[in-house]
Amino acid sequence: MFKTYRDAYKSELGYRLDTKFDDLCIYGVKPLDDALLAIAKDELIVIASNSGLGKTELSIAISRTNAMRGKKVAHYNLEGGWREAIARMKWRDICSLYFKEHSGAGIELDYRKWLLNKGEHPLLSKLEAQIYEKMREKLGETLYLYDNPEGLTCDSFCDSLAHFEGLRIPMKLDFLSKETLDTFGGEKPDLIVIDHLHYFRFPDEKQEIRAMTEVMLKAKEINQKYNIPIILVAHLRKCPRGHGIPSHEDIYGTSNIYKIANTCIILAPDYERDNAALGLYPTYIRIAKSRQGLRSNHLMYCNFDIHTRKYEDFYELYRCYPHGEVAEHPIPENEKPAWARNAGGEIK
Repeated sequence: MFKTYRDAYKSELGYRLDTKFDDLCIYGVKPLDDALLAIAKDELIVIASNSGLGKTELSIAISRTNAMRGKKVAHYNLEGGWREAIARMKWRDICSLYFKEHSGAGIELDYRKWLLNKGEHPLLSKLEAQIYEKMREKLGETLYLYDNPEGLTCDSFCDSLAHFEGLRIPMKLDFLSKETLDTFGGEKPDLIVIDHLHYFRFPDEKQEIRAMTEVMLKAKEINQKYNIPIILVAHLRKCPRGHGIPSHEDIYGTSNIYKIANTCIILAPDYERDNAALGLYPTYIRIAKSRQGLRSNHLMYCNFDIHTRKYEDFYELYRCYPHGEVAEHPIPENEKPAWARNAGGEIK
């Protein structure tokens, strides 16, 4: 089936003019929002890093950011489950409120001790109660955490959307037409976040690569057909020492993962400049694939603050060479791409 130039031209124009930029979902991380502006309605995004380097923290932050903006977000925390997701979110808010209003109280903020209920300070309990009073109205009907101890298959992923609590989506995605949505109040998720792809339950381990492709194709079908952006978190394969900053080709599993995605974002640590005493962990953020024309050889470099559980707004831009080597010095202001000029700052 083909479209004529005339029909394609008019259809694209109508679709673009129908897009309200301020209504789009965002990342809530300044380097990413500076570079990518927002999350397109039909965008399939893969965020990848090695284990323990912030994928889950970032995915939860993205979900929370958009739910706070009134977007309906379906969040799947497949590795740690919904309880871990809400605990991480609570802790982030507790830390943020503590440093904003009680930084002189001298309390040791230790996530593991808080999680295991070891000698919790009464102030932390008070802050948790304050956060619930503040957030229950804002997040109560916008953030939905997937709860199924049996795991997630490609079929159960579709089924979970079909009768997603509170969204009134009919049982079969095949029937998710505009007319049906109107009948059910026109509601659907504004964003789907899945952490992560490699924790899908595949029926046959021998067919894992094929099953990953099936998940990617199904995610693509959903966001293209229903204009629901999807973020899939993924692992990177183990690279030899000296490999440099990973690229989209280093995502673990089939190459179809990055081929099918519109956007691939890679997180990579700078272990040499870790400052555990200050709780600052510098990170390279690489947009390794972009269908919007961004260069994959630019690295955004910023600190992750373990106290506030956030990436700092200040960042620098570095060049990345073909084998992942990082330039010794940041890109000078007059050589930066237009989006990055005066957007970052000096790293602490």
